[in-house]
Amino acid sequence: MKSRKISRRTMILLTAAAVAAAGGAGLILSRPGLPLKGMTVLLAGDSRSSDDYTFYRETLEKKAGCRAVTAGASGKTAAYNASDAYMNGILGQKHDFSVWLVGGNDDGSPGTIGTFSAGSPLAEQGEPVAEETDAAGEYGGSLFIQAIDHIMRRYLAESETVRERNGGKKPVMIFCTDLPQQRYSADSPWSRRENWERKRLAILECCEKNGVACLDLYELCGFDMTKEPMFTEPTDMVNDRGVYYMDGLHPNRQGIEVIAELEIKKILEIRGAKP
Repeated sequence: MKSRKISRRTMILLTAAAVAAAGGAGLILSRPGLPLKGMTVLLAGDSRSSDDYTFYRETLEKKAGCRAVTAGASGKTAAYNASDAYMNGILGQKHDFSVWLVGGNDDGSPGTIGTFSAGSPLAEQGEPVAEETDAAGEYGGSLFIQAIDHIMRRYLAESETVRERNGGKKPVMIFCTDLPQQRYSADSPWSRRENWERKRLAILECCEKNGVACLDLYELCGFDMTKEPMFTEPTDMVNDRGVYYMDGLHPNRQGIEVIAELEIKKILEIRGAKP
């Protein structure tokens, strides 16, 4: 019988399915030991990285042995994540890695994303060419890509200060592409694939521009949104109605299993350790 090669994405999804069948986030399937023991991983962004969903932090800690800090701002957009109020809070905390999942409250509509290059794929789609903001001052941009770029440049500029508080350890930023979502209806901007992909392109462009490690969750997770519920308000943080999502917007325990595996692997790659 001819053997079939299983793709990396398929392996990740099979792992998550096995975890779900075995009873959830407490099971460590990925690797022996606790590969990030003694490290602090700061989880930044919106409600998906907040204490609204504590199993994100708990899953990462159980699987990797690190201390995980949920610092997401529930209900906030990328523009808020770029603000002094938010960035000062992030930069004021000791951490070894920060993992950013931003954009859950930005709908990705045409004309709201922007690009820094007239020759980019986003420019070809008609997105306006943006100017850099002043990373040393309060964020004042209007486009999604300006907010992402501002976050990265501000963080990188002040990472030396964080190094001093970290006992000589310079923190590392990992920026994730946003996950797909669906809310209200299939016709809403939040539910449109082209808007998900527009945000992804902006984050990829900013990571390349600033030399920031990118974790392409949008591509690697491969979540099938046809099997997930439609998010409606108010947010239900108790009942799990989907396969990898609680509600079509916030990942559930099985979704976090997939995400945490990818994050751990990315951190180990950056550290030069075997994933």
